[in-house]
Amino acid sequence: MNKKIVENYEHAKSVYKIYGVDTDKVLALFEQIPVSLHCWNGDDIKGFEGLGEVESQNLVTGNYPYPARNGDELRADIEMAFSLSPSRQKVNLHSMYAERQNPRNDLTIEDFQLWVDWAKKNNYGLDFNTSFFTHPMMNKGFSLASLDKATRDYWIKAGIDSRKISLAIGKELGQKCYNNFWIPDGLKDIPANRLRYRELLTDSLDQIFAHKYTEEERKYTADVLEGKLFGIGTESFVVGSHDYYLAYAIKNGVGVCMDTGHYHPTESVADKLSAVRPFINDLMLHVTRSVRWDSDHVVLQDDELLSVMKELKRGNFYDKIAIGLDFFDATINRVAAWAIGLRATAKAILTSLLEPTHLIDEAELNGDFTERLFLMDEFENLPVNAVWEYILESKGIPIGIEALKKVQRYEKEELTKRS
Repeated sequence: MNKKIVENYEHAKSVYKIYGVDTDKVLALFEQIPVSLHCWNGDDIKGFEGLGEVESQNLVTGNYPYPARNGDELRADIEMAFSLSPSRQKVNLHSMYAERQNPRNDLTIEDFQLWVDWAKKNNYGLDFNTSFFTHPMMNKGFSLASLDKATRDYWIKAGIDSRKISLAIGKELGQKCYNNFWIPDGLKDIPANRLRYRELLTDSLDQIFAHKYTEEERKYTADVLEGKLFGIGTESFVVGSHDYYLAYAIKNGVGVCMDTGHYHPTESVADKLSAVRPFINDLMLHVTRSVRWDSDHVVLQDDELLSVMKELKRGNFYDKIAIGLDFFDATINRVAAWAIGLRATAKAILTSLLEPTHLIDEAELNGDFTERLFLMDEFENLPVNAVWEYILESKGIPIGIEALKKVQRYEKEELTKRS
């Protein structure tokens, strides 16, 4: 290993020891925390169904060249992104990335076997999502809450199938597969009757979740519901709001997914974790960077990201809350976008794990809020970067600008062949 990097790590280790933090134990814990990478960034949420010009419920801006065109290219791009991150690796997969041309409401684990075999070969985990969007069976922007029964029935079947697929994936890989439900149904303007649509959604979800997982099945899968404030074309009303899903989840024993970009700009997701997690079975985070609202910008080490990860550490939530990324930006190299987000998230996790939280907590318990605030600020300057570079060096991962150069070489040697 690079002598200077080792020396810097040993110095950082001694500094953290002063505050009662064992960096070697932190590194061991860091290895156990997975970050699920969202496959849909690699092709701007198009999927492999070849449906042509179908209205999408997602807005992706930019026209950067070389998106993945098939499963092999998408998997290769993901592998490149993973080669630049030290985190334990999972992939978040949408049902529209099935590699057999079956209807979206008639999918089985066999349609994703290439993904499962690839994940098994590379020791990746997989998470799953039903794609309730960009499909001819979306009826005026509605799926599970549609006024049309045939539309609802189509998507109910898709949702039921997704639970079977998620369970099968979890069993094959020997780890929990989170099955996320994001349903874009809503209206641009004020509805005449909000309750009507929510009653329809409730009935649809009740049918999807009619099968209650056994204790054994819960080792391998979990269902989570992702709420939203509004979207493009659903500015006035989204059926699956945060309040609705939280109430439904608590009553029916399912989980929720909190997307950090789906709340009001002044809301703190970090504050919500300890309020929600004790009362639900499962909680997943979709980590994004919302410049305004749900703009799905590439994750950076901003205050919001750091506050969420520190809350996970301080609440001892790292083994209780799943972490997944969710952004898409077609104005820049997509593999680089993944790498930037993965590295930022990994470093934020590491920063939280290295924090001498016990000293901050002790000050609070002693009623010394002056010391608490002083330590919170002082600990911002501990030598995290020396530990970060040590992790990268020990895993053979490029440090600093060398990571960007690796992506640039990949674009020149591989991506340009797609033009």
